[in-house]
This record gives sequence, C-alpha cells and structure tokens, in this order.
Amino acid sequence: MISKKQKTIFWIILISQIFLLLIFVFFRLIDYDEGSYLSAARSVRQGNLPYLDFFYPQMPYLPYAYCLVSQYGFSSLFLGRLISALAGIFLSLILFWFVYKFTKDTGLSLLAFFLYSLHGLTINWHSVVKTLAFSDLFAFISFVFFAWYLFSKENNKYLKVFLSGIFIGISYNFRLTFFFMFLLEGIMIFVLTSPRTIQKKILDVTCLFSGAILSSSLAIFLFFKNPTAFIFGNIGYHQVWGLKSIRMTLTTKIVTLGKFVFYPQDLFLLALTTISIIWLVQRLWNKKKATSEDNIILLTCAISLMVVSVCFFMSPTQFQYYEQALPYILISSLPALGKLQLYGERKKIIIPAIASLYLLFLIPFIMIFLFISREKDKSFQIREVKKVTQVVQENSKPGEMILSGWPAYAVLSNREAVPGLETWGWEIIPFMTTEEKDNLKLIDSSGIEQVIWNKKVRLIVDEPWFLSNFENLIQANYDLIKVESFVKIYTKRD
Repeated sequence: MISKKQKTIFWIILISQIFLLLIFVFFRLIDYDEGSYLSAARSVRQGNLPYLDFFYPQMPYLPYAYCLVSQYGFSSLFLGRLISALAGIFLSLILFWFVYKFTKDTGLSLLAFFLYSLHGLTINWHSVVKTLAFSDLFAFISFVFFAWYLFSKENNKYLKVFLSGIFIGISYNFRLTFFFMFLLEGIMIFVLTSPRTIQKKILDVTCLFSGAILSSSLAIFLFFKNPTAFIFGNIGYHQVWGLKSIRMTLTTKIVTLGKFVFYPQDLFLLALTTISIIWLVQRLWNKKKATSEDNIILLTCAISLMVVSVCFFMSPTQFQYYEQALPYILISSLPALGKLQLYGERKKIIIPAIASLYLLFLIPFIMIFLFISREKDKSFQIREVKKVTQVVQENSKPGEMILSGWPAYAVLSNREAVPGLETWGWEIIPFMTTEEKDNLKLIDSSGIEQVIWNKKVRLIVDEPWFLSNFENLIQANYDLIKVESFVKIYTKRD
C-alpha cells in the first residue's frame, strides 16, 4: 500500500525528471549526431530506404521513429527530442513498477526511481535525437518479460519469452549493442530454468528467436537487398572511423571506461552492486539454492557486464554508451540498496543527505551541455546554429540543395543535402575504393569538386574541417556572404 507521503515523493521525482528533461530538450547544445539522424529520418519520409538509397551507419529503425517530425525545420529538433524524452520517462516508470513488483517495497521502488530518472547520463542522453532512449526502453521491456518468464509457472511461459524476443529485436534494431543481450537471454534460458526439461528449454529458445526474427523483418529485408552496405554501416564503418579517423587506442578505451566508473553517481551504484554480488556469492557458496530473486540479480549482473564489455570493445567507444547498462546495474544493487534504506529509516538524515549529494553531480552536465564551458562546443549551441540556418533560409528557397558537411544545417533550415552527405561518412572516404563509395551512396572529393565547379548548389556552408582543400575553387565560383560561429556561408556567383 502506497502512503500519501510516498505518492507525494513519487510525483516530486517524476515532475523533477520532466522539468529537467524539458530544460535539456529546449536548451541543450545540439549533438553532432542529431543532424544526421534527423536527415536520415527525412530521407525515409521522402520514400528512401536506409543502405539502399542513402548511407546509414546504424541499425535501421531510428529514422522511422522520427520520420513524422523530420520536415519542420528547426522545430524537428525539438519535436524529436520530446519523443526521446517521452521514451526516457516511460522507461523510468516501468523501472519503478518492476522494482515494486520484484521487491514489494514501495520505499525501495521510489529510491530506484529517483536514482535512475535523475541520473546525469539519462537526463542528458534521453533528451536528444539519438538511439539511446529507444534502445534502452525496448531492451528493458524485453528484460521485464524475460524476468516474468523466469518467475512464472507453466501458464503462458512461451508467450512471455516470445514477447521478450519481440522487444529485444526492436531494441537491437535501434542499436546493435543489445543484440548481445538477445544472445545472453538465449543462454540464460538454459542456465536459470533448471526444473524444465531440455525439450521445453529448446522450445523456449525457439519462441525467443521467433519473436526477435518477427520484429527484425525490416532489417532482414534491407540486409538481403544490400548485405555489404548493411554490414558495413553497422560494423565496418565504426571500425574504420574509430581506428583510422579518431585513432582510438586501448588507453583511450580504458580512460573512457574510467570516466564512467568514477563518475560519482555511477560509482555509488557500482559500489552497491559490488556489495550485493558479494552477498549473493556468499549465500550460494554456502550451498543454498538460488531463489527466483537471486536469478534476477544474476541475470541483471550478466546483462550489465555484457553491456559494459560491448561498449568497451566498440570502436570508437564513448562515455555516453555506458549509460545503457544503468537499469541493470541499479537492479543488481537492490539488495544493498535495501539495507541502506533500512539504515536510513533509523538515521533519518542519511537518505536526504545521499539524495542531495547525488543531485549535486548533475551540475557537470548542466554546466557543459547548457552553459557551454568548452570552446569546441560553442558552434553547436542552439542560438549559434539558428544564426546559420537563418542565413541559409534568407538566401535560398525551400527545397533547394545546399552543400554542407554537417547535415543539420540542411535539415534544420528545411533545405536538401547534397546526395552522399545526408548522414555521416565523409571522414572515412579516404580509406575506401571508388566501388565501395558508389555502393554505399557516399560522395567523395571529386564529387564535391564537381558540385562546386558546376555550381550545382546555391549555398555552401563551410565548416573549418570540411572544405579547406577547396577554398580556391569556392572563391572562384561563390561569394562569401556571412561568417557565423566559425562557419563561412557562400552564395553562387551568377
């Protein structure tokens, strides 16, 4: 039974999460990837297919999630971010519900809800047009159905594991990371369901596999249409980009993992998880049979380790990727978190003090992504990008094509990008053959040179890193009309 005080706490946490997410939705600096994802979504809305009609370096479902809001200029950014924020809020509510069902403890559920919904990584990365909010949401729904399958008796067991397969399939079709969770769930069917016969376990795996195949239908279709572009977009591109463009080394990976581990909010959850695992191992070491609750902790530990390992070995790997492990780390920490809660009931100051300190560590995200303390990010402030798009709109017509290395300038000003520059890919061009570039629908230096020489576009939006090799050619055919935020804007000389 939830008391009136607990209901009040629930609404305070939820409203705080919504308030922070809205602040980040409307004021956070623009992530470089957001322009590419919105551009891909607009291409899909125009009837194009990922991999076949334009290069796309992720699993294919995200453009379809945003396609309906992709053709409204700058409003597309905010509408897309609101969709991501809704996915993040929904995930937090499911987490609260699951912990309550799992523990029957309202106080512990509220504590878990607070720790997840007001975590710096979730606030920051569930408020942008990226894959994380959706892949996190559907992976966790899959986990909930899988846990329900483990808990349940014979009734509807097959349906639950089938639904788990459906949702994990949707998740890894937003972001490939969770394909490994799908494999892990298949393994766990054999490890954590000991009373069932081997025949029933095989049938369970078949149901899981069937669900994942069904929800992957579009991806399977696109794979068979162009397997080379599909595989390169999801795996090869990231390897080339990480190793040859970014030059990410093992040392860089370790430092990035260290940022995640030693970020104070993470460190707190990981410490609790470590204590919980030690207690569980001690209990099982003493020949005690694992309970259903123990199996859930073992499952979430395995998922957490899987996600962290996959993120570590990605090329490149980034601090934000480790956010995907947070729901499972949090559930793994519940035994120790429960003890902390009991201690807090005796020492009334403990929980408020921890909560206040926890919230304090939102400040780095607020400073970096809202108030911009880094020089390199200033050109990605919303007001700075708006200045560029305003110049583009004043000097071109809706639907006209512009040449820009960052697709955001085209999609946010409601203009068309040069074919081959709708999404990422420009950085890896030097490492590819002509046949590979043609197959992947990428434009190379000679193609860009032809666009400039033949004046195929009215406007060129030149960032310092993009067209430096073509400066003389640009000046021979275009006039400089504006410089905004390190960006030079040229118009065609008639």
